Amino acid sequence: MAKYKILIVDDEESLCEILQFNLEVEGYEADVAYSAEQALEMHPERYSLILLDVMMGEMSGFKMARILKSNPETARVPVIFCTARDTEDDTVAGLNLGADDYIAKPFSIREVLARVRSVLRRTASPQTESEVIGYEGLEMDLRRKSCTVDGN
Repeated sequence: MAKYKILIVDDEESLCEILQFNLEVEGYEADVAYSAEQALEMHPERYSLILLDVMMGEMSGFKMARILKSNPETARVPVIFCTARDTEDDTVAGLNLGADDYIAKPFSIREVLARVRSVLRRTASPQTESEVIGYEGLEMDLRRKSCTVDGN
């Protein structure tokens, strides 16, 4: 069965748990990273969509978005900012960085789910189980025609 894979990147553990639970109830596969650095190590190119906070530890969500959008492997992965930075300037900056949507905290889970559905409807292809094949540290992504050994 085809599934959409969503990466949640936020340093608020309780919010991540709520988002992950609700996304999984809706039928999505959801993973969590508590920092931008951790998210970049999780092969963001393999995700259908990234929910990204702006204000996190060492690297901001804005900086992560710049990295994602400048890399040909990740440039097409949709990004929705979910952040407490709610000024018009912040929203415009996020959208100008290539974000597909911008949601200010606090937000309703129903609204986030509706926006996720909307962005995926316009932009993403579901991931199928057969696209990535793995065995003992070796992974082959058939769609991207790439291979990694122990994550490298």
